[in-house]
Amino acid sequence: MRSSEECRLIVYGGARRLEEVLDRVKEKVYEYNTIAGRHGYYLKPVHKVYRRTSQGVKVYEYYGRYYWRRAGNRLVYAGTVKPRGLPDPEPLGIEGLSVIRVNDEDIVVDCTVYDRFKTLFQGLKAERY
Repeated sequence: MRSSEECRLIVYGGARRLEEVLDRVKEKVYEYNTIAGRHGYYLKPVHKVYRRTSQGVKVYEYYGRYYWRRAGNRLVYAGTVKPRGLPDPEPLGIEGLSVIRVNDEDIVVDCTVYDRFKTLFQGLKAERY
């Protein structure tokens, strides 16, 4: 149950805007992963969590620096702290952003998070959810 003080906004077109941002960020991540991969690690800029609800599946997306290490033929989550021996990655500009994906175009975001990233969503319609 949400508290009456909790504020969330639906951002129309926000999912598409995030995809555009990720397209720009991916090049930095690919370059970084050529170095990190030599040490057995990889950096991913998005972590998605899927939750089943009575209305279907909710997708929570967390943007930041998520390290994974190679274990045989699979990747194992290693955390958000940079492993020793790796250089610092370039800032991605989306660290700390978390959203709930509503559909292919829209997202829901907490008001405080929206305020931190409002330039990212500039020009998009947002209203109380």
